[in-house]
Order: sequence, then structure tokens, then C-alpha cells
Amino acid sequence: MNRYLCLLIWICFSLNAEGQTDSLLRELDRVILNRSQYQKIREIRIDSLKTLIANTGKKEDQYALMLRVFREYRSYNMDSALAVATRKKVLAQETGSRRNIYESEMNIAEILGIMGMYKESLEIMDKMEFDKLDKREKAFYFHLHHSLYTRLSDNMTGPYEKLLSMYRDSLLQYNEKGTAGYNFALAAKLVELKQYEKAMQVFNRMISEKKDSLSILAMASYELSEIYRKRGETDNEKKYLILSATSDVKRGSRSYVSLIKLAIVLYREGDVDRAYQYITCAMEDASYSKSRFRTLQISEALPVIIDAYDKKMKEEKDNLFKSLVMISLLSVILVLSLFFIYRQMKKLSLARKEVSRILEDVKQMNMELNDLNEKLSDSNRIKEEYIGFIFNLCSDYIDKMENYRKEVHRKLKAGKESEALQLTGATSLVTDELKEFFRNFDAVFLTIFPNFVEEFNDLLLEGEKIFPKPGDLLSPELRVFALVRLGIQESSKIANFLHYSPQTVYNYNLKVRNKLAVSKEEFAKAMQLIGR
Repeated sequence: MNRYLCLLIWICFSLNAEGQTDSLLRELDRVILNRSQYQKIREIRIDSLKTLIANTGKKEDQYALMLRVFREYRSYNMDSALAVATRKKVLAQETGSRRNIYESEMNIAEILGIMGMYKESLEIMDKMEFDKLDKREKAFYFHLHHSLYTRLSDNMTGPYEKLLSMYRDSLLQYNEKGTAGYNFALAAKLVELKQYEKAMQVFNRMISEKKDSLSILAMASYELSEIYRKRGETDNEKKYLILSATSDVKRGSRSYVSLIKLAIVLYREGDVDRAYQYITCAMEDASYSKSRFRTLQISEALPVIIDAYDKKMKEEKDNLFKSLVMISLLSVILVLSLFFIYRQMKKLSLARKEVSRILEDVKQMNMELNDLNEKLSDSNRIKEEYIGFIFNLCSDYIDKMENYRKEVHRKLKAGKESEALQLTGATSLVTDELKEFFRNFDAVFLTIFPNFVEEFNDLLLEGEKIFPKPGDLLSPELRVFALVRLGIQESSKIANFLHYSPQTVYNYNLKVRNKLAVSKEEFAKAMQLIGR
């Protein structure tokens, strides 16, 4: 259980550290992107100091201002820093200040050492009369020797460790306790003795006490990264290199080492893009500042990083080319697919139109079938009614003919020939039977079409309506068109059925058509719809 708990804590700590490092790298990327602004701020400060020098009459004040200009140039542009240090020495000689002359000579030696001119730098310092230097000047003297031999030990082999240890002891002896120079010497001595925890405490205390000093933060963070490198703690080494590089860029420096070493660490971790970006930035600034020592450091790592970057770019280009080929093939496939889909859609559209046309035809056929079914239903209803009517009528006529036969037979048998002749010669029988036939026809027809008279009159002009006489169910004209509604269209058949002459039927037709409120075609259609 304890093992799992420890593993979980370690994982959480690792994720948090990784997230913090990523955040610091993003901040460094942003700072590098805007580094021209920070350098512009430094140039504005330098220009302001130069303006003050031009407007200052006292040489002592001019010297103090030149010293500030020199410090601004020291990590920014070696040529300008050397020129200012040389002018400063001339000014010190004019004023006769021994202290300022020594300081200026050591400033010249400092810049020559940074530029990689180690022999010239040592020659200047060897000519100085050490016994005539005060304690502060001696501290600076030993600082220059320590810095110079540190650079030599970084670039070539030699018995420098013992010499550097002696200079650290001298720095501890001549620097005032509590000063930055003393603290850096103390921490360096502790690192020499492998007392890393104590050295880290010194650097962390310096960082907390000098929060607003970017130069202290940059140098202390770099020294902490070196301690973590010696201890094999790469993540912490990288973290403090990032903090140091960020501070260097923010203070407008062009000569620094943190960004160079960070680029090498990132390259080893496989972050070639950032490594290339950082080493390129460092090379640009080193070239501008004329820092030969920094250029030499960069030149050792630059070819390897550039080669890895070029390989990565080539791989990305190859992958991009493959991707473009694949995209092109997919595009061709897509175009062909779209063309195929278009053709299929076109066929589908034609099929839908054909199906739609067939559906319209089917719908029309259904309507016609429905109309036909209605007509058949109407015809069947009419037939049913009139078949019953015919059967009843025939049965009545059979009964009447039987009674008529019996009456004539009875009279002839009784010898009443005259009465039999009178009975058979009378026309009233036919007239009465015809009237009875019309009443029965009218009754049956109005049973089937109860609203025939009203619907028929709706087709006539206002004031031209036709109504049956009182006591009648249909008028002769209505009876003619009742037969038309039943499907009998021929005038001769209508005349035979009603015992009218063909001319009489024609006259009724003509009379009604002259009263129509609709066209003849509409009238013919409307007649077939009456009673539906």
C-alpha cells in the first residue's frame, strides 16, 4: 500500500513539474519573440546616459556616467563596451585618478577576456601593481582572473581547478560579506566542496533578496542549473536554465550562456524545433555583441542541432509530400465519387419523376375507377329500383288483363255483345293506364333522386325554373330529362317510352336548353351528377 501511495505521489509530482516546465518554456518563447523590445529599452537607457554625458561639464561626473554606459554595453556589445572603457581610461588619466585608471584598465581586460583575447587580457592585468590596489579593486582583480580561467577551463584542458580554487578563496577574502560578489564566491566554494545543498541555499537566498534584479536572477539561476546538472537532475537543470535565459533576454542582454545550454538539453530530449530556435537566437545575439567566447560555445553545438533540424525538416517535407500525394489521390477519388453520385442522383431523379408520373397515372386511374364505381353503383341502384318497379307493373298489368278478359267473356257469354263491343272500343282505358304508368315512373324516379327537381332547376336561369303542376310529381319536360338522367340519351327511345312524338321530345329539349344558366357541356356533366 505504501509503495502504491509513493508511486502515486511521484506521478502527481512529475506531472506538476512537467506542466510547470511547459509553462516556463511558453513564457520564454514569448519573451524571445519580443526580445527586440527589451533590447530597445536598453538602447534607450544608453542613449539617455550619453545625452547626460554630453550635457555634463565635470569630468568626474562624466566618468561616473561612462561607467554606467560601460556596464550597459558589457553584456550587449563588446566593441562598444571596449570603446567606452578606452575613453573612460583617457578621462581617468586626464583627471589623474589612480583608482579610476585601474578600474578602466580592468574593464578593458574584462572585455578582452569576454571577446576571447585571453593573452591580451592577462597582459594588462599582469602589468598592474597589485600592492597599490585597494580591497575593492583587489576583489575585482581576482574576479577577472576567476572569470578568465573559468572560460579557459570550459574551452581547453589544463591545471585550472587548483588555480580557480585559489581565486575563490581570494574572492572570499577581499569581498565584503553580504555583497553579491561574496555570496557568489561562497556558493562556488561550497560547490567545489560538493556541499550542494548549502550552495543552493545561498543562491535561493540571493534570488529571494534580489527579486527585482534580473542580472542576479539570471546568474543565480544559471549557477543552480549547474548544481542540478552535477547532481544529474535534468528536469531541475532545465527549469533553472529557462529562468536564467528568460531573465537574460528580459534585461536586454546579448551575451549569455543559459539559452545555449538550454538548447543543447532540449536537443538531447528530442525537442529539435525549440533547440534550433534558441541556438539561432543565441547565435544572432552573440554575433551582434562580438562575444567570441559565446560564439565559440555556440559553434560547438550549432552544427549538430542544425543538422538534426534539417533532417527533421526533410522528414516533414517528405511527409508533407506524401500527404499531398495522398490528398491528391483522395481528391481524385472524391471527384470520381461525386461524379458517380451525381449520375446516380440524376438517374434517381429520373426514376422519381417516372414513379411520380406513374403515381399520377394511377391516381387518375383510381379517380376514373372511383367515378366508374360511382356510376356503376348509381346504375345498380337505379336498376334495382326499376326492376322491382317493372315486376310490380307487369304483375299489375297481368291482373288487369285477366280481369278485363273475364269481364268481356262474361258479357259475351250473357249475350251482351253490344256492351262487350262498347267496352273494347273505349280509349279511356289506355289513357288511364298511361297516367297510372307516369305516376308510378315519377314516384319510383323521385324515390331514387328525391332532390331531382331542385338540382335540375339550379342549372336553369332565375325566373325560368320548371315545376310540376299541382297533383303531379313531374312535368313532361322534367320527365324527359329524368330519362336522360337514367342514361337514355336518344330522343326516339325517350319518345317511345313516354308515348310522345320525336318532335315533342325535341321541342322539350330545345325549350330547356334555352333556359340554361350553364353551357351545354357543363349541363351534360351536371345531369349525370344529380343525386350522387
